Formats: sequence, structure tokens, C-alpha cells
Amino acid sequence: MKEVGRITWLPEQFTQVAYEELTLTVHAMLEDREHDQLCGGQAECGTCRVRVVQGLNNLTPMTPDERELRAEHPSAFRPDERLACMSRPLGDVVLERASTELRDLRDV
Repeated sequence: MKEVGRITWLPEQFTQVAYEELTLTVHAMLEDREHDQLCGGQAECGTCRVRVVQGLNNLTPMTPDERELRAEHPSAFRPDERLACMSRPLGDVVLERASTELRDLRDV
């Protein structure tokens, strides 16, 4: 796999190597970090949202599925949030979970 930088998870300041081929959710799973994804990484529920503290431009562009979910639920997303299941790193990023209790957007 191609190393492209570092992912730092807040508030713990935990840092791991970032691989271009893996989503942010998979990176979290590699380190046994608790990270919800109730739809199994299909960009349907929004429970995997992360807030990008630094490096928003160091993530892959939004997929059509991510753009669609954001368009369907505009008030559920802040501009600095991304779906971890759809985002892959392209360089250094600093992230934190958007919230510890994110609602499943399929239930809205």
C-alpha cells in the first residue's frame, strides 16, 4: 500500500500511517478504534461522520453517494465534516468524530 502521510485522531492525539487505498473507517478499524458505520460503509446513514480539523484538501473528493446524502440532509452536516466510509487520505489529516451520538439519517 502507498503511504501518503499521517492521520491524527483527536482528542487522544493518536497518530497512524495514512494509506491512499484505505478509507478513514478502515484506518480506524486497523487500530481497533471505535467508529460507527451502521450502514456498512454504503454512504446511507451518516453515522461515520468525522470533523476534519486540518487537511480537508488532503482527502479524496466527495463521491456521488456522499454528495447525495449531504444534499438529502443538509442540516445534518457541517462544512468541515466528511463521511469516513467514503473518504481516503491523500496527505496528513487531523480528525475527530463529529459526535459520539450521531443519528442514523435513514431514520429521519
